[in-house]
Amino acid sequence: MRVLTYIFVGVGAAIAIIALAVTLLDTGEQAKIEPQSDASQTETASTQAAGDDASTSQQTKAGSGGMHAGQNGGSAAGNNTGSAGATSDISSSQSAADGSQLPTVSIDLAQVRPDGNAVFAGKATPGAEVTVFEGDVILGRATADENGEWVIIPDAALGAGEHLVSVGVVSEDGKSSLADITMAIQVGETTEDRPLVALLPKTDADIPKLLQSPDDITAPAVEGSAPSVTASDPETVMLPAIAPRSLSWKADGELVIAGVSRGGVRVDAVANGSLFGDAITANDGSWQLAGRVDMTQSRRTMLFTLRNAENAAIATYELPVTTRDLSQGLDGSRMVIVQRGDALWRIAYSSYGEGIRYVDIVRRNAAAINDPDLIFPNQIFALPRTPE
Repeated sequence: MRVLTYIFVGVGAAIAIIALAVTLLDTGEQAKIEPQSDASQTETASTQAAGDDASTSQQTKAGSGGMHAGQNGGSAAGNNTGSAGATSDISSSQSAADGSQLPTVSIDLAQVRPDGNAVFAGKATPGAEVTVFEGDVILGRATADENGEWVIIPDAALGAGEHLVSVGVVSEDGKSSLADITMAIQVGETTEDRPLVALLPKTDADIPKLLQSPDDITAPAVEGSAPSVTASDPETVMLPAIAPRSLSWKADGELVIAGVSRGGVRVDAVANGSLFGDAITANDGSWQLAGRVDMTQSRRTMLFTLRNAENAAIATYELPVTTRDLSQGLDGSRMVIVQRGDALWRIAYSSYGEGIRYVDIVRRNAAAINDPDLIFPNQIFALPRTPE
C-alpha cells in the first residue's frame, strides 16, 4: 500500500486566478451531474487520473456504501465550520515502487453555489494534468502552471444530493497519484440551500474539515455572479473540535473509547450524568480513555468534553449508546462510530487499507445496515477481524 504524507501548501495565487475565472460560471440552463454511488472510487480513480476519457457516463449504483452520513449528533460538526473559500491545506505525496517521487496534488479551495456550479483550485507538480472526477464522471481537467497552480470550473453543475469528488494527477512523464482526501459535497433540492462542502481524509488521524456550510453567513449574491472568493480566517477554520471514533473492550471488562480532537489539552466523558473517564490529549490531538459500563441499562448518553489548560470546556460531543451497540464488540471486535461525512468505503479504507472491504462491514452489521448507501452519524458498527 502506498505511503501517503500530508504537506501544507498556500493558495494566494490560486485565489487570484479564480477571481478572473469565476465569470465563466453560468446561471442559465446547463447539464446536471447526478450523484454517483461508488464505494470503489479508489480503484476508479486510478483509471480516471491516468487520462481515460472512454467512460464519462454516469456510474451504476451497486449498493456500494458511497453515500455519506449527513448529520452530526454532536457539536463537533459546528466546531469545524469555516467560511466559504476555506483552504484544505492537505495534499498527496507518494513514492513509486522504484523509489522515485510521484506527482503531488492538493485541493486548496472548493466552492459550490446553490445551483450546483463549482470552482476547485489547488497545487500540483508543475506541468502535471489534474483531473477532478466523481465515480466514472470527469468533472474537469486542467494543467498545473509553472508555479504548480491549477483551477477547474466544471461545465456541468452538480445535481441535488450527495457527491463524492476526488482529484487525480498525471505528471509529464506519465506517473500518476491521487490526493489523499475526498470532497464530500451535499447539494440541496432548491437554490435557496447553500451546499455543504467537506474534506474527508482517508485515515482516522484527522478530523474532516468543513469548508462550506448551509449555516455560513454570506452577502446576497448578484444575479449572474459567481461565488465570491475571500481569504478565510484561520481562527475560524481551526476552531476546537472533538469526535469519538472507536470503541473496544478490554479483557478486564473496561470499555476503551478513542477519538481525535483539535485544540485543548484534556478530554473527559460523562455517561448518564456520572464520570466515565478522562485522558490527556496527545500532540496530534488523539486521545483514549476507559471506564466501566453498566450493561443492565439498555441505553445511555455519553457527553465528551474537550477542555483547555484552564479546565474550561471548549468543545463537546454527545453520543447516544445502546447496550446492543456495545455487545457487538464483546467478541473482541473493534467498533467504529460513524461521523458526518463518513462512507462505508472510507471506513473500510482507513481500517483495512482497502475500500472494497466495505462488503465485510456490511455483512458483519447486516441487522443495522439496511442500505449500504445510507449510513447515519452516531451509528456504531463492529469491524470484522478477518474477511468474512
